[in-house]
Amino acid sequence: MRKTILALLGLAWLSACTDGAAFPGLGRDMTGDGIRTLSVLDGAVRVRGPRGYCVDQSASVASKGFAIMAGCALLSDRAAMMPDRAGLLTVQFGAPGSALVGAGSNDLAEVLRDDAGQALLASGEDGVEIGKVRVDDGVVLVRFEDRAGAPIPGTTPTVWRGFTDIGDRLVTVSVLSYERDPLDSEAGRSLLELTLQALAEVNRPAIGGA
Repeated sequence: MRKTILALLGLAWLSACTDGAAFPGLGRDMTGDGIRTLSVLDGAVRVRGPRGYCVDQSASVASKGFAIMAGCALLSDRAAMMPDRAGLLTVQFGAPGSALVGAGSNDLAEVLRDDAGQALLASGEDGVEIGKVRVDDGVVLVRFEDRAGAPIPGTTPTVWRGFTDIGDRLVTVSVLSYERDPLDSEAGRSLLELTLQALAEVNRPAIGGA
């Protein structure tokens, strides 16, 4: 089970790699549309964030199940809505059959506590400092400090990451904190939970049909 978890997490991290300069919050969405919901993977699943968040269409890669979200007012020429908690959100859907949290949430939590799991969390060779790993109903949450520094320009080294299953796919969600207005531990965790809830709600048909 441990080898399976490491393999699936490794694929998820690899597919989520992108150029940090393209991330939102550092520039406006070139489309100027400020959409709240994005269909990815040929419409198999959808991405939606908490109230006040829109999808950065210019930085997301729908064909790979990868999406980035920030405050609608940062991305849209028209939307003025701001989130209660401002952060930078990323979502990565795995391939069909990649779901692993429901049947092995405690196993996943243990992997994230050991060296191999932490190496997958890191953006560089210096690893991470794990703050807390938490297991809820069908969700695994982890907070860590990236020793390589801020993973994205304009953010802090603190990352909140959550794992859950939607249908038969593993979903990885990250919350990054803006350097100009850092999230505290409670606000970061709350924003991560709200994002996971929004994803579950917008994909309710996919969950029911799995």
